[in-house]
Amino acid sequence: MKCWKVITTALIAMLPMMAQAEKVNSTPVNASSVLQTIFGLILVLAIIVLLGWLLKRSQYFHAAHHGQLKVLGAVSLGTREKAVLIQVGEQQLLLGVTPQQINTLHTLSEPLPVRETHIKQSDSFAEKLKQMMQQRGNS
Repeated sequence: MKCWKVITTALIAMLPMMAQAEKVNSTPVNASSVLQTIFGLILVLAIIVLLGWLLKRSQYFHAAHHGQLKVLGAVSLGTREKAVLIQVGEQQLLLGVTPQQINTLHTLSEPLPVRETHIKQSDSFAEKLKQMMQQRGNS
């Protein structure tokens, strides 16, 4: 019972301060502040979508990049069809990729020479993005 009396007394003592805080913090909401908030949210969402698209298009961030399976190149054959050259260990395969299936088109008896790109582990994200953008500009 004693604890409830202390809590009740503290709440009653805080009522004038709470009423005064509501007067100080109550600002009218106008159209410009709402538009500014909406524009900020749209901008943040657009940046998130753009970064997601860049990461999806980049081969530097795929999990299999440092493993035994590497995508060496791809050529679009239609709106949703691709020919993809992959390397599995020492063997290279040419695959036909459609939304429904993946077929082996050819197994290369002699591997094609591959241009090696070495990435240092200490590179920052900004450096990797700069390298990727430069490579896109060259091809």
